[in-house]
Amino acid sequence: MKKYIILFAGFVVSALLVACADEKPNNGNNAVINCPVGTVFQNGYCTNGNGVVTNTGSVGFYSENWHDRTLSPTGSGLRNFLKDAMGVCDRNHSNGGLADCSAWMSGAFDVVMQAPNTQTNAIQVTFRAKPRTNQNYNYYYSLPSAGQLAGAMLGLPVVGNPGAVRNPLQLNMTVSVTNNYQGFEARGYGDFYTTANRSLIQIQIAQGKLEDPSFNYRIAYRGEVIITGRFVRCNTADCGLTQPFGY
Repeated sequence: MKKYIILFAGFVVSALLVACADEKPNNGNNAVINCPVGTVFQNGYCTNGNGVVTNTGSVGFYSENWHDRTLSPTGSGLRNFLKDAMGVCDRNHSNGGLADCSAWMSGAFDVVMQAPNTQTNAIQVTFRAKPRTNQNYNYYYSLPSAGQLAGAMLGLPVVGNPGAVRNPLQLNMTVSVTNNYQGFEARGYGDFYTTANRSLIQIQIAQGKLEDPSFNYRIAYRGEVIITGRFVRCNTADCGLTQPFGY
């Protein structure tokens, strides 16, 4: 049985700020893949009674970093995405254990891209993260700075990350063709209640289309590429979003 060592630290004000942020509604919906009447979902495609692919139903693509390893972080940019766009770590001045983004950077991360059809100009993208945990024990601390502590003694509020936690993070993004119609790009902004609500998020496919079984991609956040990988067409209707994931 795992033994969890929890180090409680910080102020009630900080906890309340985080709790209130978490209670705000998510702007995403759990999309599913629906095939047209007379067709069935099989091996990632909608097929008719003769086994012919119709490509007229909903489609989904999946990428992750722990099983097939079709996703790789690029540089340190993913840390800022985890901190600001998802709000899962580094929420105060000093953070350790599962509160530190390092635990999340070395953990599991996946991206699901879903579209109502292959000719759409809008998609829904879901980001999920899970920290790397220890088999025997885990700890967590998130503390304000010395200056914040001094201010608290004078009655000033201790404020950490004021944004909401979004894990999973679901965003609606606009699609446009690129590279002389050989590829496409999806663009959107962070969740309204996070500190990334004005930050541009781009999924860029240099060569590929939604009809394909797979294609390479890269994800940019605030103009910096943070992830590269390969999207593979989902072989289940929900793209695995209802199942546990990670190590």
